[in-house]
Amino acid sequence: MNSFLKLSFVIFLAFVSAGLMTSCSDTDESLVSVEDFVGASVFSLESQGKIGRGGCFEFVFPVTIILPDGESASVEDYDSLKETIKAWKEANPDSEERPTFGFPLEVTSEDGEIASIADLDELKELRKTCRRQRHDGRWSPGRKFKDACFDIVYPLTISFPNGSQLEAANAVTLKEAIRAWKETVENPEGRPMLVFPITVSYEDGTEVSVADREALKDLKDQCDDGE
Repeated sequence: MNSFLKLSFVIFLAFVSAGLMTSCSDTDESLVSVEDFVGASVFSLESQGKIGRGGCFEFVFPVTIILPDGESASVEDYDSLKETIKAWKEANPDSEERPTFGFPLEVTSEDGEIASIADLDELKELRKTCRRQRHDGRWSPGRKFKDACFDIVYPLTISFPNGSQLEAANAVTLKEAIRAWKETVENPEGRPMLVFPITVSYEDGTEVSVADREALKDLKDQCDDGE
């Protein structure tokens, strides 16, 4: 191979390599961008009410979110929430808008109260009652996202402020009962409460019996310590 052909071949390889490197770099940046968008979006939703690990409240799934294009989606858990946001971002790569909540929204507190939130103003008022500070900062790219520390196991019993009780076979039954109570009671004082003992399950399948509200709060504190 003469010098000219050798030089041409080297130049050709250089262009091919550069193209491959650029392609890989673009792909990596795209994946990072999507993952960061998902993380920032979930963190933004949680921060509005200091919900999730490190907050004072936990979602009662299913939860409805409103995507930036106006479409709504019902998500059954954190995995479904993240996958829904990821799919939307991949289909709309140029959009920087984040999803918002669809109301009403139900959450449980660290001491077993259950709240049905009618709108964003109510959520902001609820947020003010939380002393924990994890959601006071900003989302940083590359931050490791952690789901809820544990899930409450159904069936469970809830007690209303008037002393009546209801056994909820699942989260849907619970949400419907809380919403019906809030809509039918004028100027309700207090909130429905979980009736202890309850059982919670961790990501590894381990189940723990929780004797009272102090024990539930201790579990939330342990979630903070384990971050």
